[in-house]
Formats: sequence, C-alpha cells, structure tokens
Amino acid sequence: MTTIRIDSCPICNGRHLIHKLSYTDSISNKTFEILQCNDCGLHITQHTPRLNDMGAFYPSSEAACYQPARCFNDKLLDFLLGKWYKKQVKIVCRESQRYSGVLLEMGCKMGYFANAMRNSGWITHAVEYDTTAREYANKRFMLQIEEGGKLFNINPRSYNVVVAWDSLGEAVDINRTLEKLTQLIVKDGVLMIAFHNAQSDNATHYGSWWSGWKAPRKRWHLTPQAFETLAEKHNLEIVCRQHSAQRAFITTLTSEWNQSSAKGIIKPLLRSIAQAFKKQQNPTYYIYTLKNKPQ
Repeated sequence: MTTIRIDSCPICNGRHLIHKLSYTDSISNKTFEILQCNDCGLHITQHTPRLNDMGAFYPSSEAACYQPARCFNDKLLDFLLGKWYKKQVKIVCRESQRYSGVLLEMGCKMGYFANAMRNSGWITHAVEYDTTAREYANKRFMLQIEEGGKLFNINPRSYNVVVAWDSLGEAVDINRTLEKLTQLIVKDGVLMIAFHNAQSDNATHYGSWWSGWKAPRKRWHLTPQAFETLAEKHNLEIVCRQHSAQRAFITTLTSEWNQSSAKGIIKPLLRSIAQAFKKQQNPTYYIYTLKNKPQ
C-alpha cells in the first residue's frame, strides 16, 4: 500500500511539523502519527493511504456500518445522535435564514442529516466516498448519494447551502476541495463547515483516546486558527463562529468509552456532562458559517 508523506502544511506552507501523538485505528489496528504545524496549528495524519486504498479503513459490511441498538450504551448514543441531527437542521435554517432550498452535504456518511433536511422540506443532495455507508444511506433512506469524487463535476452556483459536517478533514486536497465548495453556493448562499477542534481541552484530556481523531480517514485535523487562515486564503468571509456543547457531549462520551474497555455508563456519563458543559477555553466542536467575499 502506497502512503502519502507530508513535509509541509497545506494551509500555511510551513515546514515546522512536530510529533503530537500516535493514534491506533480501531478498524485496521494500524498506528498513525499525528503531526502538528507550529505555524498555523493544523494537525496532520502522516503517511495516510491513497484514496484507492482507503477502503480498508472503513467498515467492510453494512452490518458493521450500522446495527440496531441493543445495549443501553448503543441506545443512548442513538438517542443523542438523533437529537443532534434535529439540532443540525435548526442550525442550517437559522444560519441560512431559509426554511427550504437546495442543499449539498459533502461527506454525508450514512445519510441521517441529509434525510433530516429532506424531511424538513429541503431538496437535498449529498456525496460520500465510503461505498458501504453510501449504499446503506441510499437503501435505508431512498437517497441518491453520489460517489465522493463526483463533487468536482457539479455545476457552480447550484446550492443555497453547502455543508461539511466534520468531513473537510477527509479531503485528499483540502485547498482544492474548499475552493470547489465555495464555487457551489449561489451569490447569497452560505457555506457551513464544522469540525472537531484538535487543540481543544477535550482533545488534550483524552490524547490518543479522543474520538475526534478518526485517522487515517481524517487526514487534516483543524483548529480555529488553522481554519481561519484557510478561509482567508480562499477569500471567505466568516459570518458566524459558534461551538456546540451538544456535540461536545457526544464526543466526550465516546472518548470515555474508547478509554475504558468496560464501557460502563454511570462514570462516563457523569464525566461527559462535566467535561462537555463546563466553560472551556478551547471548545471541542466548532461550526463556521461563511460567505464568498465580494470581488
């Protein structure tokens, strides 16, 4: 398997990349090095597989992709994620100041958010690289999700809203991908990018157990400084920057379960509440609303 070696930061072109931690992927059991750019703060997964080889790092069956919740932990996670999908719909409507329109989701995973937007009256399109997740979403929700590479074939100015929920970091070329996303929104449209903050208090607390890493599927691990540098580079205006305690709670809970082989509920739940809802200097999950700057 051929891997990609990164010697300079794709955002600021800095070459001061230092070792941050080692992360073991739960699907392949392979360990990857996470680097940190000392110039802009971007975190990078070193030696990621090329796109054609990435399938080995995704679930290989629909059953692994999704199983009906059986134990209390699974039911709790399903409940929390269900609430989160509904919250995402509200966020999109508020930030776009629209209650209907045409929306594209980049990296829709198993299609739950895309389905929620469609059920709210939006015309929803989506792209996803993971074949198993894409086929699951198309079958379960009767969506027509395209293969991820089809993103670059879409005509410019086609959408009122384009969203990437924690998926920009999976792009092979982060600059080319963001440039394409900016071209897809109409003149008064909005681009919404959300990501786990690699320099959050949460990430520091859990280290390699943090559920926000997801290497090697996630190649680039954003921070506010890195993303705002990237946005400026692509002539994007930041309309709103917010963080989500609700998403932070889910991330904390799954990180607790990663750290504990017993996967109990009471202690992780209490710790998750304390970690997610306390005032943090560096929040866990950011949501940016952006528009193209006037030419």
